[in-house]
Amino acid sequence: MSTTLRFTVEDIAARIASYAIIRVYRSDTVGGTYASIGTVTLVAGTFYYSYEDSGGDLNKWYKYSFDTPSESELSPPFRVDGVTRLRARQEALSKYKAGIVMVADGGGTTIVLTEDYRVKTDLFRNDRGKGTWLLPTTGGNADVPRIIKSTTPSTGQFVVLPSWSDVIASGDEVEWHWLADPTVWNDALNRGMARYYYADRMPLKGVANQEEYDLSSIPWIIDKDQISDVTWYPTSGKDVEQSYASDGRWWKTRMDRDKVVLVIYPPVSSTVTLYLHAARPMPALYTDAAAAPTVCAEELVAALVYDEVLSFLSRPGQGAADDRRVWKKQRLDHVPELRRLLWKHRPKLRYGRPRLPQPPVVPRPFQAR
Repeated sequence: MSTTLRFTVEDIAARIASYAIIRVYRSDTVGGTYASIGTVTLVAGTFYYSYEDSGGDLNKWYKYSFDTPSESELSPPFRVDGVTRLRARQEALSKYKAGIVMVADGGGTTIVLTEDYRVKTDLFRNDRGKGTWLLPTTGGNADVPRIIKSTTPSTGQFVVLPSWSDVIASGDEVEWHWLADPTVWNDALNRGMARYYYADRMPLKGVANQEEYDLSSIPWIIDKDQISDVTWYPTSGKDVEQSYASDGRWWKTRMDRDKVVLVIYPPVSSTVTLYLHAARPMPALYTDAAAAPTVCAEELVAALVYDEVLSFLSRPGQGAADDRRVWKKQRLDHVPELRRLLWKHRPKLRYGRPRLPQPPVVPRPFQAR
């Protein structure tokens, strides 16, 4: 995978007088060791720069400095904007107090040691968190969850079962899940993503003298109401997009048994491209590095994931009846925030309206008062 970092240098005149390049650093964790991975040359009068990291992804942490002949201080750590399965899950853990993300200080195949103050303290009893889950996200055991067998807070030690195939190294990032198994979180994320729609535009190649277009080639269009508008460029010499429902033209969708069909009139030539404006569901994310479309909002994904986890915990057969009652109430309490975020990040669809040459209501002067 690769990712593109973008830098804005507003005071380029002052910077280029003292430095010649931007040096980029990368780390797997926010507090880890940052290694130099490349440079970008400063250019007089240029304010915007980009650097493509062929070995990076949206989960990596970055810093940068101005360098040559001397090097400035490193910038604060940052990530490239975007949403991945890892970032959405960790946002939900942090926001809804369902777990923590910590850095290991070493360990073994069944032991994790940490200096995190939220774990290593004499204030907690032994075996705190027994039966919950640890999930390393970096290192040789990444994405392999384990159940906690015992804990010793005074030394910051976890003992897990079964053993990992590799030892936990110092600097490995580990998630401690209190609410549910990490696998439950990952499954809940994909169920939540299916409830998240965004506005998208897809090209549809015109076919000469054809009025009906089978949309089964776009597998995620399963309902005719997903399509909000059909547009085209009537003049090749002008880049002006117009709705097809104008100037005597019209379009509509029809739902057949197993597909959606687009109907237009009059038909277009084979040199014309139509564009469908539709509400599209977010794709499923099956790895921690898998990224959602750039319009995806992390806070809404976290809220949807949390709602799906609470739905799972409140199902019959999940724990005691009293526990299910608690999770059901918690899910009801979560509804106002979820509705607010769904409205805030709703898909802003384009709806085309036919423009008639005259008002559609026939004047009736005899009914006037």
